[in-house]
Amino acid sequence: MEQQVVDEIVTQLQKLEFGSLLITVHNGKVTQVDCTEKRRLNK
Repeated sequence: MEQQVVDEIVTQLQKLEFGSLLITVHNGKVTQVDCTEKRRLNK
């Protein structure tokens, strides 16, 4: 895995407080990283 890909994944994980990180792999290589952040609104 390329260091640039690892760095991007780590950066996204560090920014994420609540949510998910989806890593898409095609033919053994990471092709996409999707970050979904969850936010709770106070009533």
